[in-house]
Amino acid sequence: MTRDSLSAPERARILAPAAALFAFGLVIGLVFTFEAIGHVAAWPLLPALDFQMPGTEAAWRRAHLGALINALAMIAFAVAGGSILLGARARGLYILSVCITGWANTLGFLVGALFGVRGLEFGAPWANALNYLLFLAAVPTAFAQSWLLWQGARARRESAA
Repeated sequence: MTRDSLSAPERARILAPAAALFAFGLVIGLVFTFEAIGHVAAWPLLPALDFQMPGTEAAWRRAHLGALINALAMIAFAVAGGSILLGARARGLYILSVCITGWANTLGFLVGALFGVRGLEFGAPWANALNYLLFLAAVPTAFAQSWLLWQGARARRESAA
């Protein structure tokens, strides 16, 4: 089995969704700002609009920071991919795991903010169950990407010895 580092196109398969996630986090940050000030205001683009955002300020803060941190983690895993050695199937799993972890975790935070749920255990209402399932999807993929990073780093270290 030939082991290689992630190629530039393979790293881009992580970086493109990471960039989209970072931009999404910035948009969520606007919603967080509107929740914090109690209305929609983007002068001179928009007049002040009296619109109550769903959820709490704390939930929107978590969604905003969660998206940005997940995007940065995806970027870090993409960069690290250039230094590790994995087989072709493992590289594909690494890329998929990083993207699913980042997006599922972020969407879990967003569902929590939109519907006032936490998703800490499975159950009603439906939004809580969805929130739980999104966070649950991120768990095995987070462990998979971490394990693959470790395996790839070990392989790189052993090849240099």
